[in-house]
Amino acid sequence: MKKIYLLALGLISVTASAQFTENFDDYAPGDVTPQSPYIIMWPGAPTDGQVSNTQAKSAPNSMWIRNNNSDDVIVQLGNKTTGTWTVSFDLYVPSGGTGFWNIQNDESANPAQWNGQFFVGATGSGGVAGAVTTDLDGGLNTVPYSENTWFNITHVIDLGAGTHVVTVDGNELYNDAYIEGQTGNPAAQIGGVNFYSIDNNNNFYVDDFKLIDGAGSTVDFGANSFRIYPNPVVNVLNISSNEVVEKVAVYNVIGQLVNQVAPKTASPTIDFSTMKSGVYFVEVTINGQSQTVKIVK
Repeated sequence: MKKIYLLALGLISVTASAQFTENFDDYAPGDVTPQSPYIIMWPGAPTDGQVSNTQAKSAPNSMWIRNNNSDDVIVQLGNKTTGTWTVSFDLYVPSGGTGFWNIQNDESANPAQWNGQFFVGATGSGGVAGAVTTDLDGGLNTVPYSENTWFNITHVIDLGAGTHVVTVDGNELYNDAYIEGQTGNPAAQIGGVNFYSIDNNNNFYVDDFKLIDGAGSTVDFGANSFRIYPNPVVNVLNISSNEVVEKVAVYNVIGQLVNQVAPKTASPTIDFSTMKSGVYFVEVTINGQSQTVKIVK
């Protein structure tokens, strides 16, 4: 058996640390903003998001944005201007429901400036039935989702590089410049996530919201550099590389090999959907050289 201390000898990674997690589980049903230290109502919004025990990714509660075209809240992220930040949350959309969120440049929405808007289903303002949609690059990028089941959304925003990667259950929705949605200019700040009841068909739940300082790990060993994301992973782990990846081995925290594949292609994906929650070490081999990265599920 390969021991974990042997793995650690080759570990090169960018460590991600949680800034906060909001799972709504300690709150009473009802208005969310008086109970959460991270969430405010949109200035002038008529109604608040609701703490609900009807659906939950992690029991007992989630946040419900209702079909009243007025629930409107901002999860405040602290107006970050440097570094790389990961925003991760889970969504549940019942049959016939729609949803919407955007990335706000300023956590108080003053001035209001979204740096990307995202539609779940076909809303009155945009979107495609059965898909999560964004129009950030001028077209319509879509990734399908399933109603009546939880799915994960992850944003990785690198303010130094000016990039924004968005995934839906590990499937890439957007991977391009981090920009102001209204102007198309480069954006330089991350303020908050705005969840809004966009129409009278709106009906969605949010759970396990995380702000993480860091992103997918980047490993550089000469020409064979690669990047692994998202981290934490939900269902699909992406390995971005210019060179062919010969082998990927996944070990648990006690050094047991739990998965091994030989992709023989550049930028492969690794299935994590059946893995239990926990810490893993992913060993990537390119041109006979191997490096190991710590991944959280």
